[in-house]
Amino acid sequence: NDAAIKRFQEQIEVVNIMESEDLNTIKAKINELKARDPGAFAADAIVVEVKEAAGGVEEAGGEVAPISGEMAIITARMKVIEKMVTNIGYRDKFAAGVYAGKIEGLMIGLIVSFALLGFMWMG
Repeated sequence: NDAAIKRFQEQIEVVNIMESEDLNTIKAKINELKARDPGAFAADAIVVEVKEAAGGVEEAGGEVAPISGEMAIITARMKVIEKMVTNIGYRDKFAAGVYAGKIEGLMIGLIVSFALLGFMWMG
């Protein structure tokens, strides 16, 4: 609400030193602001009340549903297997790239060699 925004604006002072790259200027500004520190805000603290949503419907929270030990082990193993499969995919992509690089290098070498031999043969 507007009162909370106004209260927040009374508590802060915006200082724009984003475009300054000189460390001495930045340190001087920090020291100046520390010297002008007014201390704690004089107004009373704001009390925020949290109420349940209307209609008794609760939002999904960060609670973890309890599971049995066997399910926890199976879930952990599935995560490990999933990571291993992902790593195999990364290695396969890397190997394919290395192979493609070798073939590309071989072809470039052959073309340059044939061109040089042709120039030497033609004289």
